[in-house]
Amino acid sequence: MHSLLKSFEQFIYPQYCNSCETPLSEVELLFCSKCRVNDIQFSKLGNWVRQLKTHEYLNYAHSFYWFGDVIQAYIHHLKYSGCDTFLPRLINNAIRESELPKEATEAVLIPIPLHRVRQRDRGFNQAMVIAKELAQQWNLKLEDKMLKREKYTQTQTKLSIIERQKNMYMAFHMLKDAPKAVLLIDDVLTTGSTADACARQLRERGSAWVGVVTLATPKIKKIYR
Repeated sequence: MHSLLKSFEQFIYPQYCNSCETPLSEVELLFCSKCRVNDIQFSKLGNWVRQLKTHEYLNYAHSFYWFGDVIQAYIHHLKYSGCDTFLPRLINNAIRESELPKEATEAVLIPIPLHRVRQRDRGFNQAMVIAKELAQQWNLKLEDKMLKREKYTQTQTKLSIIERQKNMYMAFHMLKDAPKAVLLIDDVLTTGSTADACARQLRERGSAWVGVVTLATPKIKKIYR
């Protein structure tokens, strides 16, 4: 029934590729298969924690994809709808191209939390959506009640690295002791200031190893002063 309704909707309101504007099939989302394949690129960065501007408390950082037009559109769709039918395929393909360090094979996954006001307005946390999919595919435990965002922070897109660090200072709070190994999960990783602020709290409450895994990272790194 759902498939029939979707076919009827596609017939009445046809969807087009955001890039080349060709009609999309029922199984395609936002972009056609050709544009998706041409644009989506694995980062192949491995552990790039030392390249982060802020990594004092982090042991590991990995981003599956470069932040291109297609990934950006999917993340935006995920962030504001809470649902992305293409996410399992994105993550499954990325996992085949990636290998977790041995410290992470028994880690607990913790999605980087949103402030309660932002989560209330949005209705969900996109990091949690990603973390659920990763927990299922990696067969790892997921914990989303341990780390809380206390401080409502402004958007960091246009902030310098120093401003980002100040913005994130004391933004998070641990509600109980932390697991020995933790993988923080988020959608995009840039300077590492948010993940490092979380890692600091985890370290102070008992974690010996903290990593961060994200769906994407910008290919051309911005110079933060």
